[in-house]
Amino acid sequence: MRILANPGGATRVVHNYESVAGAIPIPATLSLELGRVIGAQQENITYRFVSDFPFQNRAPHQLDKFQKDALDALRRDPEQKIVETATSLFSDKVRLVAPVVMGPACVSCHNSHPESPKTDWKVGDIRGIQEVIIAQPIAANIVSRLCLPENDLLRFHISFKFLLAYFLIAAGCGLSFLSLQRRQARRIKGMNRELESTNDFLASLSIKISRYIPPQVYKSIFSGQKDVTIHTERKKLTIFFSDIQNFTVTTERLQPELLTQLLNEYFTEMSAIAHEHGGTVDKFIGDAMLIFFGDPETKGDRADAQACLRMAWRMQQRLTELNAKWRASGIEQPFRSRMGINSGYCNVGNFGSSDRMDYTIIGAEANLAARLQSIAEPGRAS
Repeated sequence: MRILANPGGATRVVHNYESVAGAIPIPATLSLELGRVIGAQQENITYRFVSDFPFQNRAPHQLDKFQKDALDALRRDPEQKIVETATSLFSDKVRLVAPVVMGPACVSCHNSHPESPKTDWKVGDIRGIQEVIIAQPIAANIVSRLCLPENDLLRFHISFKFLLAYFLIAAGCGLSFLSLQRRQARRIKGMNRELESTNDFLASLSIKISRYIPPQVYKSIFSGQKDVTIHTERKKLTIFFSDIQNFTVTTERLQPELLTQLLNEYFTEMSAIAHEHGGTVDKFIGDAMLIFFGDPETKGDRADAQACLRMAWRMQQRLTELNAKWRASGIEQPFRSRMGINSGYCNVGNFGSSDRMDYTIIGAEANLAARLQSIAEPGRAS
């Protein structure tokens, strides 16, 4: 149109073609103009011609890192293809770069032009780059894939925004729920640790308590077979009493520490034998022991009495072994025990007060076993 508007005039190729009648732009200027036209007609397409050697009358081009790296790479190898892609939540973007190669006419023009910043160009040099940027919003991409009519695009954009907002709200609720679940999991984990610690403490405490009551009673209480209340019942039992002859004289002859050591060893061995035969160790009374058979566990009246007799014989046998050991260590006149055994009906259960009680037996048959023990000969049971 500019050539036809200047009939008969000479056609010139200059960068300031707008002020020269019949002139047309040089390729670089044409590229700049073309970029403005494409940008105005296509919102998602941008065309740019950029160079690090613009003419002096033009504003310097602002090159980003990608454009600078592309120029350096193309000057090393003009044949390579340079493409950059970027994807985000809302859009996809592609950047394509092609080199602007200096031809003979371009070299002649630039090397002789007074406003050219460089006058030693050679054919094949890379003056700049042409870049095409295509940005495609996610919503528009979905529209194109769904083949929606163009007049529905605006309505779809609005719907898409509401849908996106819904997803964001749902994601926020999901994250809040996950955070709550994690807090609850941490709290439950902490409670489990406290419960484990409490259980360990209670287990340790129950083991300590078991040292103060007979194993059979301990087992019946913790298994729920018996309640810790003041309650007794009448049962037929076999009662065993034993003590150490002349224990008062022995206490005067031995030091308290040595006496304590011997007495504890004696009670330990005798208690183990009683437990082995099924006896319930009621209590230690000074140097005496009270053991009964038939409660809280029983094998029958006859079997309980026989077990008690076997226990008494084994105790005398074990005491003989202990005496030999103690004599070998220099202790003269060690223990000699007297034993009394009786079977009959007694009251057995918890005696005492509501805040402190004792599991024991009372009755005439228990008193008779104690009297039999007092008149028995050492080393024998009566």
